[in-house]
Amino acid sequence: MSGTFVYKILIVGFCLILFMIISENGGNSFNNLFALNKELIFTPQDNPYNKTFAEWTRDWWNWHLSIQDIKGGENASLFHPRENYSPEKCSLNQNDGPVWFLADGKDTDDNSQPEVRECTVPKGKALLVQIVGSGCGMNEGFKNDQELFDCGEWVLPNAQFSASVDGIEVANTNNPGDRESLYVEPFKTTLSYPEDNLYDLEPGTYAAVVGGYFAFLRPLPEGTHELQFKETAIEFEGGIPGDKRLSNVKYIITVQ
Repeated sequence: MSGTFVYKILIVGFCLILFMIISENGGNSFNNLFALNKELIFTPQDNPYNKTFAEWTRDWWNWHLSIQDIKGGENASLFHPRENYSPEKCSLNQNDGPVWFLADGKDTDDNSQPEVRECTVPKGKALLVQIVGSGCGMNEGFKNDQELFDCGEWVLPNAQFSASVDGIEVANTNNPGDRESLYVEPFKTTLSYPEDNLYDLEPGTYAAVVGGYFAFLRPLPEGTHELQFKETAIEFEGGIPGDKRLSNVKYIITVQ
C-alpha cells in the first residue's frame, strides 16, 4: 500500500469525522467550530447599536464612575460594587439602553480562584465589562496630553487576560491574535466624576483617555449563564514601580 494512498484515506476519514461533528451541532457549518467568539461577543471592529465599540467603553467608564463609593463606614451597601459586590448592586445606575454594564474585578493578591457574583439581567441586553484597562482623567494631575496617554496605555501591552462564556473561551492572550484583535487603543474622550467617586478625585467632567480589553457579550438567551474573566496586569518596565492589578471574577447571570 503506497504512502499516497494511506494519506488520502486519512484525509477522507478526517472529513467524515468533521462532517459528523458539524451535523451534530445543528448544521451550523463551520461557525460552531471556528467562529464561536463572533457568535458570542462583539469585537472592537464592530459598531454595536449604532455606536463604535470604543464609544461603548467610554460609556462603561462613565457608568463605572457614576456609582459612588461611600468610604469610612461599615455599611457595605454604600461601597462600590467592584470593591464590595452584592447581587442587588448589579442594577445600579443601569439605563433603558441595549447594553447592561457589569462591575469589573476587585484587585486581589491572589487571582487563582474567582470571586463569584450573581446578577439578574433583563432579556435582550448585551453585556459589557472591562477585563483589564484604564481610564485616566486630567483631574489626576497630568500636565499634558502625553502624560494622559501614557497613563491610558499603562500595562496594556503586557497584561495577561482571559474570558469565557458558559465555558467557551472568547479571549485569551495565549491565543495568537487575541491581544491585537480585542484591543481598544487608548483614545481621548471625557469622563465625569461625581462626589464620593471610587478614586477620590475632584468631581466634574474632564478630558480623559480610555483604553484596554473588554468583554462585550451579545444578548444571551433566557436562563442561567456564566461569564468568567481574569486579569494579570503587572508593570514590567517604567511606570509606577510595583504597579499591578490581579483579578478573577465569575458572574452567574440569570437572563429573564
